[in-house]
Amino acid sequence: MKSNWYFSLILLLLSACINGEQTFTADHTHWLSGGNSKVWMLKGTQQLKYDELHQSNWGEILFVFYLTGEVLVGSFSDFDKGVYDKGHFKFHEKKEQLSIQVGKEKWVFKLKSLDADHLVLEKRQGGNIAPYLHLVPLPLPH
Repeated sequence: MKSNWYFSLILLLLSACINGEQTFTADHTHWLSGGNSKVWMLKGTQQLKYDELHQSNWGEILFVFYLTGEVLVGSFSDFDKGVYDKGHFKFHEKKEQLSIQVGKEKWVFKLKSLDADHLVLEKRQGGNIAPYLHLVPLPLPH
């Protein structure tokens, strides 16, 4: 009788271990690249956090993020002429930080908003770029 009780307890513990739920860390790189490549458009910029959004023209600045870690930056005209900028990006999960290296330029951003329809990037490092960038997936033209 005693051995049956121990045997049942061991089986119960083993089944709990086998059937348990596994947890995985989220990979937000997928949000940037859409699983392959994804085109994000600069919707607008801000100089200060609570400033009004300075709207960008449709397709004026595009970011194409690839799952491979490559990024292309340019306008529709740049892509048409083949004169866009090419670089690499890394997303640091724990810091919620996006690094983009294009040529000699390196930008580091803190992701302030992260969802499928809107990214707000707060500049931490890099020159010649606004402190806040608002990116949206490339929408259809109006």
